[in-house]
Amino acid sequence: MITSQNYQISKTTFHLTVLDSHSFFHQALPKSPNKLDRVRSVLFACDLEEPRCKTDFEKCLMEFTHLRSLELVGGCELLPERIGALKHLTYLNLVDNSKLKRLPKSIFKLQNLQALFLGKGLEELPKDVRYMISLRLLFLITKQKRLPQGGIGCLQCLRFLIIARCENLEYLCEDMQGLKSLRRLVIVKCKSLISLPRSMKYLTALEVLIIVGCEKIDLGLAMEEKKEEEIKPLRLQTVMFGWLPATSALPEQILQRSTDSLHTFMIGYCPNIRELPECVGNLKKLQALTILGCPSLGKRCQRGIGEDWPKIAHIPEIEVRYDEETSD
Repeated sequence: MITSQNYQISKTTFHLTVLDSHSFFHQALPKSPNKLDRVRSVLFACDLEEPRCKTDFEKCLMEFTHLRSLELVGGCELLPERIGALKHLTYLNLVDNSKLKRLPKSIFKLQNLQALFLGKGLEELPKDVRYMISLRLLFLITKQKRLPQGGIGCLQCLRFLIIARCENLEYLCEDMQGLKSLRRLVIVKCKSLISLPRSMKYLTALEVLIIVGCEKIDLGLAMEEKKEEEIKPLRLQTVMFGWLPATSALPEQILQRSTDSLHTFMIGYCPNIRELPECVGNLKKLQALTILGCPSLGKRCQRGIGEDWPKIAHIPEIEVRYDEETSD
């Protein structure tokens, strides 16, 4: 850990946490020639905004010849172009850096990068993200209104996609069928998001789908199919929809294609969902259904007497609560 009192780096140092940039750049580095090639991870928990800091930061990156992990928690308005030379980097975390608005083009040369966390200051994620061919996990906060085609949708190795707090985002990319390895899709607090893309139905490897806190999204908007199109089953095991006030119907096509896989289904605080689609009765492997804060739907799912009870009677674990006094 590099502080104003401690700025020693030994030949056996593998992990560095920098709390004081001045001590690191002007005391630790000059006294540690040829000692940084063993360092595997660095956490900068300090600002890197001063002009001198930016220059020093760019220079020091060249010393970390075998760096695997880099985290920038403090302020940093611009990443140096040299970041693209960190060919061994597999983990890059910028999520707490709210001042970073753009990514340098060189960052997309990081073809061994497996996990990328981007912060709320980012104005857009360029299409060049498609060149990060090893990316497994992407955490995205962006100011874009639409995720363009030819970017995220080209990441064939991507397994986890988290899209959070994107206040302007209205549409996801329409080429999601390219995400052939995607296992988990989480969308949280994207208040302008209107609908899911039609290409969602091609995510045949998807196991977990979570959509929470999206005020405008309507999950019931139809994803039309071509008549000659072959219907392939999905592998969804867990689905959670919560705090979606504009949603009046559940995505029937997604549920229909998950009849042989869906295990856990949660619906919470979606007051305009009034009934379950008929296909819920075909979810024979469904083990747990939870419905909370959905008055109309909750009443239809009352044990033994609700109109939708026959659709869910086969499910072993059912919890229905639609007001403070009613539970099932």
